[in-house]
Amino acid sequence: MARSIADATASVVEDASTALPEVLRAEAAASRIADRQALALALASTSWLRAEIYLRTNRAALAEPVLTKALDSIAWIKQPLKVRGDLLMSQGNLWMLEDKAAAALGAFQEAYRTFGALQDRRSEALALQNLGALYSSANDDARAERYYKQAAEAFAGDPILSLTIHNRRGNVLLTLERYREAEAEYLAALKIARGINKPLTEARVLANLARNQVEARQFDAADRTIERGFALTRSNDAIGLRRSLLATAARLAADRGDEAGAARFIRECFAGLDLTTTSIEFRTAHLYAYQIFRKSGDIRLALRHLEALRRLNDEAVKVSTTASASLMSARFDFARQEAQIANLQRAEAIREVQFQRTLFLSIGGATLVIIALLSFGVVTLRRSRNQVRAANVVLHHTNIALEKALQAKTEFLATTSHEIRTPLNGILGMTQVMLADAGLAPQMRDRIGIVHDAGVTMRSLVDDILDVAKMETGNLVVDPAPMDLCAMLRDVTRLWEEQARAKGLTFDLQLSHAPHWIVSDAGRLRQIVFNLLSNAVKFTERGSVGLRAVQEGAGDALRLRLEVSDSGIGIPAAKFDEIFESFRQVDTSTTRRFGGTGLGLAICRNLARALGGDIAVESDEGQGSRFIVDLPLVLAAAPVADARDTGAAGGMLIVDRNPIARSMLRTLFEPRVAAVRFAGTVEEALAALAEGGMTHMLIDESTLKASGGDPMETLGKLVGAARAGDSIASAILWVRPDAETISQLMQSGVGQVIEKPVAGAALVEAMLAAAQENSNPGGSDPLVSRAA
Repeated sequence: MARSIADATASVVEDASTALPEVLRAEAAASRIADRQALALALASTSWLRAEIYLRTNRAALAEPVLTKALDSIAWIKQPLKVRGDLLMSQGNLWMLEDKAAAALGAFQEAYRTFGALQDRRSEALALQNLGALYSSANDDARAERYYKQAAEAFAGDPILSLTIHNRRGNVLLTLERYREAEAEYLAALKIARGINKPLTEARVLANLARNQVEARQFDAADRTIERGFALTRSNDAIGLRRSLLATAARLAADRGDEAGAARFIRECFAGLDLTTTSIEFRTAHLYAYQIFRKSGDIRLALRHLEALRRLNDEAVKVSTTASASLMSARFDFARQEAQIANLQRAEAIREVQFQRTLFLSIGGATLVIIALLSFGVVTLRRSRNQVRAANVVLHHTNIALEKALQAKTEFLATTSHEIRTPLNGILGMTQVMLADAGLAPQMRDRIGIVHDAGVTMRSLVDDILDVAKMETGNLVVDPAPMDLCAMLRDVTRLWEEQARAKGLTFDLQLSHAPHWIVSDAGRLRQIVFNLLSNAVKFTERGSVGLRAVQEGAGDALRLRLEVSDSGIGIPAAKFDEIFESFRQVDTSTTRRFGGTGLGLAICRNLARALGGDIAVESDEGQGSRFIVDLPLVLAAAPVADARDTGAAGGMLIVDRNPIARSMLRTLFEPRVAAVRFAGTVEEALAALAEGGMTHMLIDESTLKASGGDPMETLGKLVGAARAGDSIASAILWVRPDAETISQLMQSGVGQVIEKPVAGAALVEAMLAAAQENSNPGGSDPLVSRAA
């Protein structure tokens, strides 16, 4: 079997366009393997080869389902697998083609970790090279150059791979105007190309070297390089490389003052090409042509090249901006993984990407001011605490004076945090309004989205510090009320479940022995679980994260036990008490490596105690941790819906997997309906419908599409289940549906189609108006699209 797969791999490398029969033969042989694990690995390998064929023959759409299915088929095998890394690399390349930079980043980083666990240095270097290419596509050449350098240091035993890495690193160094370093990389690539006798590859490197020499004003050296390149590109197979050399020769002639020679070279470069359809590779050549023809007085031809240059620049900016925005946004999720790669390779600190627009500089400046102000308050507060403790030993009256100072400073911190939240909420509100504008350009939408995400992160930090200030001054308020514990836990874990799976972790939510309706402060309980899950995901590289809720005891001794467990770095036993202190982590290296303020666990302990319970930790260093929250439990009866008070009978089921959207929708609908219930998957929605009690159902497009099947068929299944029970007013949120899509949606039986984006008030009005019309037999037909 191994020989069969090896032959198939060789055929793919040699000529992907003719390799499919060989791969299919290997697949057929693999299907006869009896052992379950060996069968799964063999089929995953052949699936990877099939996906590579699709990617190398420009049939990327066919590769996506093959890669997804193959990764799912080996998910149950927990040990590191070479084929899993290969599949992730192909998936990353696919997502790069589809401009899904954040997804590609995650795939490449996970592949790198997999290869590292296997000590496969060649594959590690390949993953680092792909990371460099990804950041290069986002015009982050400094970061791309570092990845290429790490790739070169990781493995040098594959001539082709080393040649590619040296050539690509030379390109980004050229862009960074580090000409001497770029020349060294190109010369290293040339040495390899000549050693393996690849003349066309040598010509490609020579073209890059010549451009670098022209930029560095090394005209005589550039002359010799171009002459060598021309000698290697006389065949018809090398016409593209020859055009690149001609463009550089034109630039060289122009810099030497030879206008006639420059015009001759650049005309030959574009001979036979349609200037309106040239590819991105000709962007630099168009720039040279514009400059040459403008100087020679041929304004008409100069303008034609300028128009082509503008077209290609627009395409390049669109790609790089989208990639850059995605990568900057993904830094909230992947900054730690990227830091780990740098630490493993060179212990090199990761520098933040500077925002390129005034808006980002302004927000960055504001953020620094906020952090400085909070840091001042934090440092002052801690210093005051230390002074108080020392003074207690010396004199009682000094203690009293310092306690008063501590209280004043703590109150100042609380007041300051409140004042910071006011402008911060204004920023978030305005960015949210701007993002809701349907006429906003895609590039600007991406940038504003990053500002909004940064603001949300900053507000979370301010909220933590504000809570600490409240706890210090005794102003923390707990507001117990009936709540659905299981619904709250499902809701709060949704975000961390997705992030855990994005890191390759398994997520286990156990609610089979949990109570449903209890009396507690839902907001504070949510905050405890949120912080604990945040730490669990942050400090776990591989393995699993879990949340378990259990009802214990009986009668008046009922207890609620919440357990958050992980298989992460663990905590030394000597540090168990310290981690629950404000601004403390296990050690300073943890702060540098993972970030954070050290407030989360202090907040959890204070909230648990405010709710009448406490929190404890069990951990083995290097093996993982388990945090146990023990709280008194008061059971509550599920509320009975009263349509007269809510304006609608029963409750509303919202089928949406996005935790932020769920939070906003809860705020919109809770005052208007008896109860709001959420389902993150189609299966959860069907289970909720089977339980009954719903009179409204709102379905989000993205959740339908995430189910994996045909969205229209899935929608029909949900609407059918709704009709099988009580009369339910159903609606679907869809992003700018065209007439054909609306027709298909209505044929599924859904009551109305609401176009996204939609204002909150308009959404509520559309849903409740539909319910009233459904209850009015003489009214209009409810099956009408109400795009709002």
